[in-house]
Amino acid sequence: MKKAMKLQTKLTLLIITVVFVSISIIIFFVASWMTENIESKARTNIMNVAEMVAHSREIVDALEVKDPDKKIGPYVNMQLKSLEQVEYIIVADMEEVRYSHPNPEMIGKRFVGGDEYRVLRKGETYISEATGTLGKSLRAFTPIYDSENKREIGFVSVGTLTHSIETAKHTAILYIILIGFGGLAAGIIGAFLLANNIKNTLLGLEPEEITKLYNEKMGILYAIHEGLIAVDHRGRITLINDSALTILHLKNRINKKDIIGKNVEDVIPNTRMVTVLETGESEFEKEQRINNTIIMTNRIPIMNRGKVVGAIASFRDKTEVTKMAEELTGVKKMAWSLRAQNHEFMNKLHTISGLIQLEEYNEALQFISDTAKNRNNISNILTENIKDSSVSALLLSKYNKAEECRVKLKIDENSKLTKLPEYMTPEEIVSVLGNLIENSLDEVKNDGTGLIYVKIVEGENFLNIIVKDNGAGIPVEYREKIYEQGFSTKDGQRGHGMYIVKKIIDDFNGTINFDVDEGANWNIIIPMTRR
Repeated sequence: MKKAMKLQTKLTLLIITVVFVSISIIIFFVASWMTENIESKARTNIMNVAEMVAHSREIVDALEVKDPDKKIGPYVNMQLKSLEQVEYIIVADMEEVRYSHPNPEMIGKRFVGGDEYRVLRKGETYISEATGTLGKSLRAFTPIYDSENKREIGFVSVGTLTHSIETAKHTAILYIILIGFGGLAAGIIGAFLLANNIKNTLLGLEPEEITKLYNEKMGILYAIHEGLIAVDHRGRITLINDSALTILHLKNRINKKDIIGKNVEDVIPNTRMVTVLETGESEFEKEQRINNTIIMTNRIPIMNRGKVVGAIASFRDKTEVTKMAEELTGVKKMAWSLRAQNHEFMNKLHTISGLIQLEEYNEALQFISDTAKNRNNISNILTENIKDSSVSALLLSKYNKAEECRVKLKIDENSKLTKLPEYMTPEEIVSVLGNLIENSLDEVKNDGTGLIYVKIVEGENFLNIIVKDNGAGIPVEYREKIYEQGFSTKDGQRGHGMYIVKKIIDDFNGTINFDVDEGANWNIIIPMTRR
Protein backbone atom coordinates (compact mmCIF):
# COMPACT_ATOMS: atom_id res chain seq x y z
CA MET A 1 0.00 0.00 0.00
CA LYS A 2 1.29 3.41 -0.94
CA LYS A 3 2.17 5.46 2.10
CA ALA A 4 0.16 8.66 2.42
CA MET A 5 2.05 11.92 2.24
CA LYS A 6 2.41 13.65 5.59
CA LEU A 7 0.63 16.94 6.23
CA GLN A 8 3.91 18.77 6.80
CA THR A 9 5.24 17.57 3.43
CA LYS A 10 1.98 18.51 1.67
CA LEU A 11 2.02 22.01 3.14
CA THR A 12 5.69 22.50 2.31
CA LEU A 13 5.28 21.41 -1.30
CA LEU A 14 2.09 23.44 -1.72
CA ILE A 15 3.65 26.63 -0.40
CA ILE A 16 6.83 26.13 -2.46
CA THR A 17 4.73 25.53 -5.58
CA VAL A 18 2.63 28.64 -4.99
CA VAL A 19 5.75 30.74 -4.33
CA PHE A 20 7.51 29.34 -7.41
CA VAL A 21 4.56 29.95 -9.74
CA SER A 22 4.00 33.44 -8.32
CA ILE A 23 7.65 34.41 -8.67
CA SER A 24 7.81 32.95 -12.18
CA ILE A 25 4.82 35.03 -13.26
CA ILE A 26 6.29 38.13 -11.64
CA ILE A 27 9.68 37.54 -13.30
CA PHE A 28 8.02 37.09 -16.70
CA PHE A 29 6.01 40.30 -16.53
CA VAL A 30 8.75 42.35 -14.90
CA ALA A 31 11.34 41.10 -17.38
CA SER A 32 9.03 41.94 -20.29
CA TRP A 33 8.38 45.39 -18.88
CA MET A 34 12.07 46.02 -18.18
CA THR A 35 13.26 44.96 -21.63
CA GLU A 36 10.59 47.05 -23.33
CA ASN A 37 11.41 49.96 -21.08
CA ILE A 38 15.14 49.70 -21.81
CA GLU A 39 14.55 49.80 -25.58
CA SER A 40 11.95 52.53 -25.29
CA LYS A 41 14.28 54.60 -23.15
CA ALA A 42 17.10 54.09 -25.66
CA ARG A 43 14.86 55.21 -28.54
CA THR A 44 13.70 58.29 -26.67
CA ASN A 45 17.24 59.14 -25.67
CA ILE A 46 18.78 58.99 -29.13
CA MET A 47 15.90 60.92 -30.65
CA ASN A 48 16.25 63.69 -28.05
CA VAL A 49 19.98 63.90 -28.72
CA ALA A 50 19.40 63.96 -32.48
CA GLU A 51 16.96 66.85 -32.22
CA MET A 52 19.23 68.72 -29.84
CA VAL A 53 22.17 68.46 -32.24
CA ALA A 54 20.00 69.29 -35.28
CA HIS A 55 18.85 72.52 -33.64
CA SER A 56 22.28 73.46 -32.32
CA ARG A 57 23.36 76.86 -33.66
CA GLU A 58 26.99 75.74 -33.97
CA ILE A 59 26.02 72.77 -36.16
CA VAL A 60 23.65 74.79 -38.36
CA ASP A 61 26.16 77.60 -38.93
CA ALA A 62 29.06 75.24 -39.65
CA LEU A 63 27.05 72.98 -41.97
CA GLU A 64 25.75 75.92 -44.02
CA VAL A 65 29.31 76.73 -45.10
CA LYS A 66 30.45 73.08 -45.28
CA ASP A 67 32.39 73.41 -42.03
CA PRO A 68 35.66 74.80 -43.35
CA ASP A 69 37.00 75.22 -39.82
CA LYS A 70 36.24 71.64 -38.78
CA LYS A 71 34.03 72.70 -35.84
CA ILE A 72 31.40 69.99 -36.13
CA GLY A 73 33.66 67.07 -35.16
CA PRO A 74 35.00 68.59 -31.87
CA TYR A 75 31.50 69.79 -30.94
CA VAL A 76 30.01 66.36 -31.43
CA ASN A 77 32.85 64.67 -29.51
CA MET A 78 32.34 67.07 -26.62
CA GLN A 79 28.63 66.23 -26.54
CA LEU A 80 29.32 62.49 -26.62
CA LYS A 81 31.36 62.72 -23.44
CA SER A 82 28.33 63.88 -21.44
CA LEU A 83 25.82 61.48 -22.96
CA GLU A 84 24.90 57.97 -21.83
CA GLN A 85 23.77 55.11 -24.03
CA VAL A 86 24.82 57.01 -27.18
CA GLU A 87 27.52 55.35 -29.25
CA TYR A 88 27.86 57.91 -32.03
CA ILE A 89 26.56 61.18 -33.49
CA ILE A 90 26.95 61.61 -37.23
CA VAL A 91 26.33 64.91 -38.97
CA ALA A 92 26.05 64.73 -42.77
CA ASP A 93 25.09 67.09 -45.56
CA MET A 94 22.58 66.52 -48.32
CA GLU A 95 25.23 64.66 -50.35
CA GLU A 96 25.54 62.23 -47.39
CA VAL A 97 29.08 63.36 -46.66
CA ARG A 98 29.98 62.86 -43.00
CA TYR A 99 31.30 65.75 -40.88
CA SER A 100 31.59 63.71 -37.67
CA HIS A 101 32.23 60.10 -36.83
CA PRO A 102 33.74 58.10 -33.93
CA ASN A 103 36.36 56.92 -36.40
CA PRO A 104 38.12 60.05 -37.78
CA GLU A 105 39.01 58.18 -40.95
CA MET A 106 35.33 58.04 -41.85
CA ILE A 107 34.90 61.81 -41.81
CA GLY A 108 34.45 63.08 -45.34
CA LYS A 109 33.12 59.79 -46.59
CA ARG A 110 29.57 59.00 -47.53
CA PHE A 111 27.01 57.79 -45.01
CA VAL A 112 26.45 53.99 -44.91
CA GLY A 113 23.29 52.15 -44.01
CA GLY A 114 20.65 52.74 -46.61
CA ASP A 115 18.04 53.94 -44.10
CA GLU A 116 18.83 57.66 -44.56
CA TYR A 117 16.54 58.01 -47.59
CA ARG A 118 13.53 59.31 -45.66
CA VAL A 119 15.40 62.09 -43.88
CA LEU A 120 17.11 63.21 -47.10
CA ARG A 121 14.20 63.04 -49.48
CA LYS A 122 11.22 63.67 -47.19
CA GLY A 123 12.75 65.50 -44.26
CA GLU A 124 11.20 63.02 -41.77
CA THR A 125 12.25 62.41 -38.20
CA TYR A 126 12.34 58.71 -37.37
CA ILE A 127 14.19 55.81 -35.80
CA SER A 128 15.41 52.81 -37.71
CA GLU A 129 17.62 49.78 -37.27
CA ALA A 130 20.43 49.20 -39.75
CA THR A 131 24.01 48.02 -40.10
CA GLY A 132 26.64 50.67 -40.58
CA THR A 133 30.41 50.88 -40.30
CA LEU A 134 30.18 50.39 -36.50
CA GLY A 135 27.87 47.42 -36.76
CA LYS A 136 24.16 46.87 -36.28
CA SER A 137 22.62 49.77 -34.44
CA LEU A 138 19.43 51.55 -33.49
CA ARG A 139 19.66 55.08 -34.85
CA ALA A 140 17.54 58.21 -34.91
CA PHE A 141 17.40 60.52 -37.89
CA THR A 142 16.38 64.17 -37.88
CA PRO A 143 16.85 66.82 -40.60
CA ILE A 144 19.01 69.91 -40.17
CA TYR A 145 17.60 73.15 -41.59
CA ASP A 146 19.38 76.38 -42.38
CA SER A 147 19.34 79.33 -40.04
CA GLU A 148 16.11 80.59 -41.58
CA ASN A 149 14.53 77.15 -41.20
CA LYS A 150 13.53 77.06 -44.85
CA ARG A 151 15.94 74.68 -46.51
CA GLU A 152 17.23 71.31 -45.41
CA ILE A 153 21.02 71.38 -45.43
CA GLY A 154 21.76 67.96 -43.94
CA PHE A 155 20.80 65.51 -41.22
CA VAL A 156 21.86 64.09 -37.87
CA SER A 157 22.07 60.40 -37.13
CA VAL A 158 22.38 59.44 -33.43
CA GLY A 159 22.79 55.80 -32.71
CA THR A 160 23.40 53.18 -30.07
CA LEU A 161 24.61 49.72 -30.90
CA THR A 162 22.01 46.98 -30.75
CA HIS A 163 24.53 44.88 -28.88
CA SER A 164 24.63 47.46 -26.07
CA ILE A 165 20.85 47.42 -25.77
CA GLU A 166 20.76 43.62 -25.69
CA THR A 167 23.50 43.60 -23.04
CA ALA A 168 21.46 46.00 -20.90
CA LYS A 169 18.40 43.79 -21.35
CA HIS A 170 20.30 40.65 -20.38
CA THR A 171 21.76 42.38 -17.34
CA ALA A 172 18.33 43.53 -16.22
CA ILE A 173 16.89 40.04 -16.73
CA LEU A 174 19.80 38.53 -14.78
CA TYR A 175 19.16 40.87 -11.86
CA ILE A 176 15.46 40.04 -11.95
CA ILE A 177 16.19 36.29 -11.98
CA LEU A 178 18.64 36.63 -9.09
CA ILE A 179 16.04 38.59 -7.11
CA GLY A 180 13.48 35.91 -8.03
CA PHE A 181 15.77 33.14 -6.76
CA GLY A 182 16.27 35.11 -3.57
CA GLY A 183 12.51 35.36 -3.16
CA LEU A 184 12.14 31.65 -3.93
CA ALA A 185 14.76 30.77 -1.33
CA ALA A 186 12.99 32.95 1.23
CA GLY A 187 9.69 31.29 0.27
CA ILE A 188 11.17 27.79 0.69
CA ILE A 189 12.56 28.68 4.12
CA GLY A 190 9.22 30.23 5.07
CA ALA A 191 7.40 27.12 3.81
CA PHE A 192 9.51 24.85 6.00
CA LEU A 193 9.09 27.11 9.03
CA LEU A 194 5.33 27.47 8.53
CA ALA A 195 4.83 23.75 7.93
CA ASN A 196 6.91 22.93 11.01
CA ASN A 197 4.95 25.44 13.09
CA ILE A 198 1.65 23.91 11.97
CA LYS A 199 3.02 20.45 12.73
CA ASN A 200 4.02 21.51 16.25
CA THR A 201 0.67 23.19 16.78
CA LEU A 202 -1.08 19.95 15.84
CA LEU A 203 1.32 17.97 18.09
CA GLY A 204 2.63 16.12 15.06
CA LEU A 205 -0.78 14.60 14.35
CA GLU A 206 -1.96 13.96 10.83
CA PRO A 207 -5.49 15.04 9.75
CA GLU A 208 -6.65 11.41 9.79
CA GLU A 209 -5.32 11.02 13.34
CA ILE A 210 -7.02 14.22 14.46
CA THR A 211 -10.31 13.05 12.97
CA LYS A 212 -9.95 9.67 14.65
CA LEU A 213 -9.06 11.29 17.97
CA TYR A 214 -12.02 13.64 17.73
CA ASN A 215 -14.42 10.81 16.93
CA GLU A 216 -13.04 8.71 19.79
CA LYS A 217 -13.38 11.54 22.27
CA MET A 218 -16.88 12.35 21.12
CA GLY A 219 -17.75 8.66 21.43
CA ILE A 220 -16.40 8.62 24.97
CA LEU A 221 -18.28 11.77 25.90
CA TYR A 222 -21.59 10.34 24.77
CA ALA A 223 -20.87 6.88 26.16
CA ILE A 224 -19.92 7.91 29.70
CA HIS A 225 -22.37 7.23 32.45
CA GLU A 226 -22.10 10.70 33.94
CA GLY A 227 -24.30 13.52 32.73
CA LEU A 228 -22.53 16.22 30.78
CA ILE A 229 -23.68 19.71 29.79
CA ALA A 230 -21.60 22.40 28.07
CA VAL A 231 -22.65 26.03 27.61
CA ASP A 232 -21.17 29.02 25.80
CA HIS A 233 -20.38 32.41 27.32
CA ARG A 234 -24.07 33.40 27.04
CA GLY A 235 -25.27 30.33 28.91
CA ARG A 236 -26.64 28.62 25.80
CA ILE A 237 -26.35 24.83 25.74
CA THR A 238 -23.80 23.62 23.18
CA LEU A 239 -23.58 19.96 24.24
CA ILE A 240 -25.65 17.53 26.29
CA ASN A 241 -25.22 13.76 26.36
CA ASP A 242 -27.79 11.01 26.77
CA SER A 243 -26.79 10.32 30.37
CA ALA A 244 -27.64 13.90 31.30
CA LEU A 245 -31.10 13.55 29.82
CA THR A 246 -31.62 10.28 31.70
CA ILE A 247 -30.48 11.66 35.06
CA LEU A 248 -32.60 14.79 34.60
CA HIS A 249 -35.61 12.66 33.57
CA LEU A 250 -35.84 14.48 30.24
CA LYS A 251 -35.03 11.67 27.83
CA ASN A 252 -38.66 10.78 27.06
CA ARG A 253 -39.94 14.34 27.33
CA ILE A 254 -37.70 16.31 25.03
CA ASN A 255 -35.50 15.77 21.99
CA LYS A 256 -31.80 16.33 22.53
CA LYS A 257 -31.58 18.43 19.38
CA ASP A 258 -34.27 20.74 20.72
CA ILE A 259 -32.19 21.50 23.81
CA ILE A 260 -29.11 22.65 21.89
CA GLY A 261 -29.07 26.44 21.72
CA LYS A 262 -31.47 26.94 24.62
CA ASN A 263 -30.49 28.85 27.73
CA VAL A 264 -29.38 26.39 30.41
CA GLU A 265 -31.64 28.04 32.99
CA ASP A 266 -34.66 27.15 30.86
CA VAL A 267 -33.71 23.46 31.11
CA ILE A 268 -32.30 23.45 34.65
CA PRO A 269 -33.91 26.31 36.59
CA ASN A 270 -31.63 26.09 39.63
CA THR A 271 -28.36 25.58 37.76
CA ARG A 272 -25.29 27.47 38.92
CA MET A 273 -23.52 27.35 35.56
CA VAL A 274 -24.38 31.01 34.95
CA THR A 275 -22.71 31.83 38.26
CA VAL A 276 -19.61 29.94 37.14
CA LEU A 277 -19.62 31.96 33.90
CA GLU A 278 -19.78 35.19 35.91
CA THR A 279 -17.18 34.31 38.56
CA GLY A 280 -14.86 32.08 36.55
CA GLU A 281 -14.47 29.81 39.60
CA SER A 282 -14.82 26.02 39.56
CA GLU A 283 -17.16 24.10 41.85
CA PHE A 284 -16.51 20.47 42.76
CA GLU A 285 -18.65 17.79 44.41
CA LYS A 286 -21.63 20.06 44.95
CA GLU A 287 -24.96 18.51 45.92
CA GLN A 288 -27.98 19.69 43.98
CA ARG A 289 -31.65 18.68 43.68
CA ILE A 290 -33.13 18.65 40.16
CA ASN A 291 -36.57 17.22 39.36
CA ASN A 292 -36.69 15.41 42.71
CA THR A 293 -33.27 13.87 41.98
CA ILE A 294 -30.24 14.63 44.13
CA ILE A 295 -27.09 14.83 42.04
CA MET A 296 -23.40 15.39 42.73
CA THR A 297 -22.04 17.87 40.24
CA ASN A 298 -18.81 19.55 39.15
CA ARG A 299 -18.85 22.87 37.29
CA ILE A 300 -15.76 24.11 35.47
CA PRO A 301 -15.30 27.37 33.50
CA ILE A 302 -13.66 27.16 30.07
CA MET A 303 -11.00 29.83 29.69
CA ASN A 304 -9.45 31.25 26.55
CA ARG A 305 -6.72 33.86 26.90
CA GLY A 306 -7.90 34.79 30.36
CA LYS A 307 -11.57 35.14 29.41
CA VAL A 308 -14.44 32.84 30.31
CA VAL A 309 -15.83 31.51 27.04
CA GLY A 310 -18.05 28.77 28.40
CA ALA A 311 -18.58 26.22 31.16
CA ILE A 312 -18.84 22.45 31.62
CA ALA A 313 -20.97 20.62 34.18
CA SER A 314 -20.73 16.91 34.97
CA PHE A 315 -23.03 15.16 37.39
CA ARG A 316 -24.27 11.79 38.63
CA ASP A 317 -27.26 10.60 40.55
CA LYS A 318 -26.22 10.66 44.21
CA THR A 319 -28.34 7.60 44.92
CA GLU A 320 -26.44 5.62 42.33
CA VAL A 321 -23.11 6.90 43.62
CA THR A 322 -23.98 5.84 47.14
CA LYS A 323 -25.08 2.42 45.94
CA MET A 324 -21.87 1.92 44.02
CA ALA A 325 -19.80 2.89 47.04
CA GLU A 326 -21.65 0.41 49.23
CA GLU A 327 -21.10 -2.33 46.66
CA LEU A 328 -17.34 -1.89 46.82
CA THR A 329 -15.09 -3.72 49.28
CA GLY A 330 -16.34 -1.76 52.25
CA VAL A 331 -13.34 0.49 52.45
CA LYS A 332 -15.11 3.84 52.24
CA LYS A 333 -12.01 5.88 51.74
CA MET A 334 -11.07 3.78 48.76
CA ALA A 335 -14.54 4.22 47.33
CA TRP A 336 -14.36 7.97 47.60
CA SER A 337 -10.84 7.97 46.21
CA LEU A 338 -11.94 5.98 43.21
CA ARG A 339 -14.83 8.33 42.72
CA ALA A 340 -12.46 11.32 42.93
CA GLN A 341 -10.34 9.57 40.29
CA ASN A 342 -13.38 9.11 38.10
CA HIS A 343 -14.37 12.73 38.44
CA GLU A 344 -10.84 13.90 37.76
CA PHE A 345 -10.80 11.87 34.54
CA MET A 346 -14.23 13.11 33.60
CA ASN A 347 -13.24 16.70 34.29
CA LYS A 348 -10.39 16.37 31.81
CA LEU A 349 -12.72 14.82 29.23
CA HIS A 350 -15.21 17.59 29.82
CA THR A 351 -12.55 20.20 29.34
CA ILE A 352 -11.53 18.53 26.06
CA SER A 353 -15.15 18.37 24.97
CA GLY A 354 -15.72 21.99 25.81
CA LEU A 355 -12.67 23.08 23.87
CA ILE A 356 -13.80 21.02 20.86
CA GLN A 357 -17.34 22.39 21.03
CA LEU A 358 -15.90 25.90 21.10
CA GLU A 359 -13.68 24.98 18.13
CA GLU A 360 -10.51 25.55 20.13
CA TYR A 361 -8.90 22.53 18.54
CA ASN A 362 -5.30 23.58 19.15
CA GLU A 363 -6.01 24.13 22.85
CA ALA A 364 -7.73 20.73 23.07
CA LEU A 365 -4.80 18.95 21.45
CA GLN A 366 -2.32 20.72 23.75
CA PHE A 367 -4.41 19.77 26.80
CA ILE A 368 -4.49 16.12 25.67
CA SER A 369 -0.73 16.13 25.11
CA ASP A 370 0.06 17.65 28.51
CA THR A 371 -2.26 15.24 30.32
CA ALA A 372 -0.82 12.22 28.47
CA LYS A 373 2.73 13.21 29.36
CA ASN A 374 1.91 13.74 33.03
CA ARG A 375 0.22 10.35 33.29
CA ASN A 376 2.59 8.28 31.25
CA ASN A 377 5.01 7.44 34.08
CA ILE A 378 2.37 6.70 36.72
CA SER A 379 0.43 4.52 34.26
CA ASN A 380 3.52 2.50 33.37
CA ILE A 381 4.36 1.91 37.03
CA LEU A 382 0.85 0.87 38.01
CA THR A 383 0.23 -1.39 35.02
CA GLU A 384 3.63 -3.04 34.83
CA ASN A 385 4.84 -3.17 38.43
CA ILE A 386 1.69 -3.16 40.61
CA LYS A 387 -0.27 -6.28 39.74
CA ASP A 388 -2.97 -5.99 42.39
CA SER A 389 -5.84 -4.03 40.86
CA SER A 390 -7.08 -2.67 44.21
CA VAL A 391 -3.69 -1.23 45.09
CA SER A 392 -3.29 0.19 41.57
CA ALA A 393 -6.72 1.78 41.79
CA LEU A 394 -5.94 3.30 45.17
CA LEU A 395 -2.60 4.72 44.08
CA LEU A 396 -4.11 6.15 40.91
CA SER A 397 -7.01 7.72 42.81
CA LYS A 398 -4.64 9.24 45.38
CA TYR A 399 -2.49 10.50 42.53
CA ASN A 400 -5.56 12.22 41.05
CA LYS A 401 -6.58 13.65 44.38
CA ALA A 402 -3.06 14.96 44.93
CA GLU A 403 -3.22 16.70 41.55
CA GLU A 404 -6.50 18.34 42.56
CA CYS A 405 -4.86 19.48 45.82
CA ARG A 406 -1.78 20.81 43.97
CA VAL A 407 0.41 18.22 45.68
CA LYS A 408 3.01 16.12 43.87
CA LEU A 409 2.59 12.43 44.59
CA LYS A 410 5.64 10.51 43.39
CA ILE A 411 5.48 6.73 43.16
CA ASP A 412 8.96 5.26 42.91
CA GLU A 413 9.46 3.70 39.51
CA ASN A 414 11.17 0.71 41.13
CA SER A 415 8.07 -0.09 43.18
CA LYS A 416 6.89 -3.66 42.76
CA LEU A 417 3.95 -5.68 44.01
CA THR A 418 3.19 -8.98 42.27
CA LYS A 419 1.69 -10.78 45.26
CA LEU A 420 0.42 -9.93 48.73
CA PRO A 421 1.73 -11.33 52.02
CA GLU A 422 0.16 -14.63 52.99
CA TYR A 423 -3.48 -14.31 54.11
CA MET A 424 -3.44 -10.55 53.56
CA THR A 425 -6.41 -9.20 51.59
CA PRO A 426 -6.30 -6.34 49.09
CA GLU A 427 -8.62 -4.38 51.39
CA GLU A 428 -6.09 -4.52 54.21
CA ILE A 429 -3.11 -3.28 52.24
CA VAL A 430 -5.34 -0.64 50.62
CA SER A 431 -6.34 0.53 54.09
CA VAL A 432 -2.69 0.79 55.16
CA LEU A 433 -1.57 2.69 52.08
CA GLY A 434 -4.73 4.80 51.90
CA ASN A 435 -4.51 6.05 55.48
CA LEU A 436 -0.80 6.89 55.28
CA ILE A 437 -1.16 8.79 52.00
CA GLU A 438 -4.32 10.53 53.19
CA ASN A 439 -2.55 11.72 56.35
CA SER A 440 0.31 13.05 54.24
CA LEU A 441 -2.13 14.88 51.98
CA ASP A 442 -3.57 16.59 55.05
CA GLU A 443 -0.13 17.62 56.27
CA VAL A 444 1.59 18.97 53.16
CA LYS A 445 0.93 22.41 51.73
CA ASN A 446 -1.38 22.78 48.75
CA ASP A 447 0.49 25.73 47.26
CA GLY A 448 2.38 23.60 44.76
CA THR A 449 5.30 22.78 47.07
CA GLY A 450 3.74 19.72 48.74
CA LEU A 451 5.52 16.43 48.04
CA ILE A 452 4.62 12.84 48.92
CA TYR A 453 6.87 9.89 48.10
CA VAL A 454 5.63 6.29 47.99
CA LYS A 455 7.66 3.16 47.44
CA ILE A 456 6.60 -0.49 47.63
CA VAL A 457 9.42 -3.05 47.72
CA GLU A 458 8.51 -6.70 47.33
CA GLY A 459 11.24 -8.94 48.72
CA GLU A 460 11.43 -12.68 49.02
CA ASN A 461 10.60 -12.61 52.74
CA PHE A 462 9.23 -9.15 53.40
CA LEU A 463 7.01 -6.46 51.90
CA ASN A 464 8.37 -2.97 52.57
CA ILE A 465 6.13 0.12 52.30
CA ILE A 466 7.68 3.59 52.52
CA VAL A 467 5.65 6.82 52.64
CA LYS A 468 7.37 10.18 53.03
CA ASP A 469 6.15 13.77 52.94
CA ASN A 470 7.55 17.28 53.36
CA GLY A 471 4.84 18.43 55.75
CA ALA A 472 5.16 19.89 59.22
CA GLY A 473 5.89 16.47 60.74
CA ILE A 474 4.47 15.08 63.98
CA PRO A 475 4.79 17.22 67.12
CA VAL A 476 6.75 15.55 69.90
CA GLU A 477 3.78 15.63 72.28
CA TYR A 478 1.63 13.62 69.85
CA ARG A 479 4.06 10.89 68.81
CA GLU A 480 3.11 8.52 71.60
CA LYS A 481 -0.63 8.93 70.95
CA ILE A 482 -0.93 8.61 67.18
CA TYR A 483 -1.90 4.91 67.34
CA GLU A 484 -4.60 5.42 69.98
CA GLN A 485 -8.14 4.93 68.82
CA GLY A 486 -10.05 8.19 68.63
CA PHE A 487 -6.94 10.40 68.82
CA SER A 488 -6.79 13.12 66.19
CA THR A 489 -5.37 16.61 65.79
CA LYS A 490 -8.03 17.49 63.21
CA ASP A 491 -11.50 18.79 63.91
CA GLY A 492 -14.38 16.63 62.81
CA GLN A 493 -12.36 13.42 62.59
CA ARG A 494 -12.51 10.54 64.98
CA GLY A 495 -8.90 9.38 64.72
CA HIS A 496 -9.33 5.77 63.60
CA GLY A 497 -6.98 5.76 60.60
CA MET A 498 -3.60 5.12 62.23
CA TYR A 499 -5.25 2.82 64.83
CA ILE A 500 -6.50 0.62 61.95
CA VAL A 501 -3.10 0.73 60.22
CA LYS A 502 -1.29 -0.34 63.39
CA LYS A 503 -3.76 -3.12 64.10
CA ILE A 504 -3.43 -4.57 60.53
CA ILE A 505 0.36 -4.54 60.73
CA ASP A 506 0.37 -6.13 64.20
CA ASP A 507 -1.99 -8.88 63.00
CA PHE A 508 0.59 -9.84 60.37
CA ASN A 509 3.56 -9.60 62.76
CA GLY A 510 4.88 -6.59 60.92
CA THR A 511 6.55 -3.41 62.13
CA ILE A 512 5.76 0.27 61.60
CA ASN A 513 8.27 3.01 62.34
CA PHE A 514 8.46 6.69 61.63
CA ASP A 515 10.90 9.52 61.98
CA VAL A 516 10.57 13.25 61.48
CA ASP A 517 12.98 14.88 59.07
CA GLU A 518 11.46 17.79 57.18
CA GLY A 519 8.19 15.88 57.35
CA ALA A 520 6.99 12.42 58.39
CA ASN A 521 8.80 9.32 57.07
CA TRP A 522 6.90 6.03 57.52
CA ASN A 523 8.56 2.67 57.11
CA ILE A 524 6.45 -0.50 57.25
CA ILE A 525 7.72 -4.06 56.99
CA ILE A 526 5.31 -6.99 56.66
CA PRO A 527 6.48 -10.64 56.47
CA MET A 528 5.47 -12.43 53.26
CA THR A 529 4.65 -15.60 55.25
CA ARG A 530 2.60 -15.70 58.42
CA ARG A 531 3.94 -17.72 61.33
